[in-house]
Amino acid sequence: VAPVIPPSIPFILYATIANVSVGALFIAGVLPGLLIAGAIMVAVAIHARIRNFPRMAKQGDRGVAAIMARSLLALCLPVLILGGIRLGIFTPTEGSAIACLYAFILIAVIYREASVRQVFDILLVSLVQSASVLTIIIGAFLVNYAIAAEQVPLHVAAWFVQQNFSPMMFLTSVVGLFLVMGMFLDTTIMLLVLVPVLLPTARLLGIDLVHFGLVIVVNMMIGMITPPYGVLLFVIARVSGVPIGEVVRESWSFILVLLLCLVAFVYIPDIALYLPRAAGLIR
Repeated sequence: VAPVIPPSIPFILYATIANVSVGALFIAGVLPGLLIAGAIMVAVAIHARIRNFPRMAKQGDRGVAAIMARSLLALCLPVLILGGIRLGIFTPTEGSAIACLYAFILIAVIYREASVRQVFDILLVSLVQSASVLTIIIGAFLVNYAIAAEQVPLHVAAWFVQQNFSPMMFLTSVVGLFLVMGMFLDTTIMLLVLVPVLLPTARLLGIDLVHFGLVIVVNMMIGMITPPYGVLLFVIARVSGVPIGEVVRESWSFILVLLLCLVAFVYIPDIALYLPRAAGLIR
């Protein structure tokens, strides 16, 4: 959900390429992001009920108050990150480092739930996991280089430009293209290579570029979890210690949920455009 809910780096990149308002894109992502989050919550609830996952005992008012009081400092973490980025105090990358420092202070100083030995073990695990993720990214860039060197994205985009599509046919074809290429290509490369070629056609067909940007970014997000080379699948497998085959097997229901959301965004543009229009950022 992160690429859809502001602040979103893919939205900023798309806004730069398409010359559209970053604010309009950010606001356009709110309703779709909430819809995606709600749909995933429903999917998780269904999984939990079917598999009879354990449940916590119900808490009284005092129990809830105690839990909220204890978790208040931890809940301030996203406020710290988003507030700092929004106010221009630090960049998103710097915000991740500040978040790590804040979490370390909470666990080691405030809550005192980690000894010096445990802190060392945490750092060691983080080092190994970071190295594993970087290795995966290196492999992804090798695949991306081979495909880009053969100019595959440009040939595909050129084919799109030559077709006599209606707006909905064009959007449907773009969705299919990004879903297929997202299985193999880095999402940022698709954004930087394919989108500039497809934008003139979208303009000619009268497609709202804010709506087009939301569809593209949601496509990119789904591409990060689709086999065989969804980068996040490998990251999740490495961090959780679950074999990649099991992660892929469990991912299909969530991919289906995201695809249903994507279909809604494509064919009901007002889901994305209602708030920007209400805010007067687009017509």
